[in-house]
Amino acid sequence: MPEGPFLINEESFQQAWIAAAKKLEVSQWEIKNLMVTIQDSTLFSKALHQKFTKFAEDNDILNPKAVVYTIFPHKLYQTYGDAERLFVAYNRPRGFYERIKRPHEWGTYFRRMTHYENTSNVENQLFNVINAINTRERISSSAYTVVIQKPGGETIRPLGGPCLNYLAIQLDRSKNKLGILAVYRNHDFFVRAYGNYWGLCNLINFMAKETNFSSGPLTCVSSHVYLNGNKRNFKRLLDSLP
Repeated sequence: MPEGPFLINEESFQQAWIAAAKKLEVSQWEIKNLMVTIQDSTLFSKALHQKFTKFAEDNDILNPKAVVYTIFPHKLYQTYGDAERLFVAYNRPRGFYERIKRPHEWGTYFRRMTHYENTSNVENQLFNVINAINTRERISSSAYTVVIQKPGGETIRPLGGPCLNYLAIQLDRSKNKLGILAVYRNHDFFVRAYGNYWGLCNLINFMAKETNFSSGPLTCVSSHVYLNGNKRNFKRLLDSLP
């Protein structure tokens, strides 16, 4: 298994996903230490998205929107219009989270970001970061972090736990931009990576809007990258993309 590091730098998350997937293809579908940087989190090709959505339908895998919503429910945000109302709608009893959570699963990334249960209380990590940025007189470029995993069983579980471990919110005061560094232990490019990149870009756009910054870059570091699906069909999809 090639161990990298492998560096991808593209303008949009879709271009980055294609470049990373093609690197995975020439590496026999498994690599370590992939670092992907997406410069503009607002770019989105509807034509390419339609192709991937059709691929998901044809191969009976999760629709990319379902993957995106585990990270950030962008349509729900559009409905409610601000962070506070979004957090309530998502986390309240019989709210959005309880309606989408599957039995026997650990939850969603957005739930951990906004309703992280520890031994003494529940923390809304995104609210804490947004509030700190908006109320502090001095804004730090690298003080704001969000954790997903819980210490103990989840940090040694080979399957069934969160693959996204950690987010660092990165502020560039000279350019007034907010970006994110995300760290994954595992990344499946057949089902998850496209939606994960999209969801993280949407999360950047949300955080930037709520803190009066412009949307900055996404950097995603994946410790282990692989393809868990029909390689022939996936290669056919890649060959059809620009």
